[in-house]
Amino acid sequence: MSYETALQRMGELRSLTGAGPLTLTSTGTTVASPGAFDAQLAQQQALLGARSDGAASAAAGGTAAPAAETMSQYGVPILTVADQYRMLGIDVPTAGGVGPAAGASGAGARMVALAQGELGVTETSGNNDGPRIREYRSATAGAQDSPGPWCAYFVSWLAKNAGAPVGAGGNGTGYVPTLEAWGKQQDRFVEFGSQQPKPGDIAIFDWGGDGTPDHTGIVESVGADGTINTIEGNSSDRVQRRSYAASTNDIRGFVRPG
Repeated sequence: MSYETALQRMGELRSLTGAGPLTLTSTGTTVASPGAFDAQLAQQQALLGARSDGAASAAAGGTAAPAAETMSQYGVPILTVADQYRMLGIDVPTAGGVGPAAGASGAGARMVALAQGELGVTETSGNNDGPRIREYRSATAGAQDSPGPWCAYFVSWLAKNAGAPVGAGGNGTGYVPTLEAWGKQQDRFVEFGSQQPKPGDIAIFDWGGDGTPDHTGIVESVGADGTINTIEGNSSDRVQRRSYAASTNDIRGFVRPG
């Protein structure tokens, strides 16, 4: 897609918002204000003008300034349509819906975004602890100074910071069976295979198949073939992505965020 086409797309979005906010999802996600569109469009149009001026200068024998790594050969930032949506705080449309958390609730989408920002966090002591992991524990009442397996602490931190705390009284939990029991009590638990998981859903794992949940993470996305892509805390001592086939026996079900 050409840069001009991308600008045209943004212009179309701007015109759609002229009468007020545009609702993009059934959960009420709204786009940025018209003023934000004006500012971004003006900036991009100025850059496009600079590109034209630069091309004219080069044609006249002038020397163009060196381009940055993020610039095109014309000196214009390389921005995909998806980049432009993100710049304006708008969910990115995808073939499967609105993304990156297509089908997620507002809280679920926020949890995914938060989790993506934590990728790579790792234990510093090798004993379920570290500065960032202590921050995760702070979302669970009484747990900040109590190191231990932290996958549920991580999920509790995501949920709290997304505005949809889990656990009794919204106090979080560090124990996966308690997280599952709370989900069932709140009528938010979905048995694996009964419904398509959504980004932001809290996955409950049972590695041994003994009926006792022992790990948790959140769904980042679901592939066209049903592959479930997750972000998990305390996965090999770090926050990292993992993927599971649609036929996996490792997942018991999902707790839907509020």
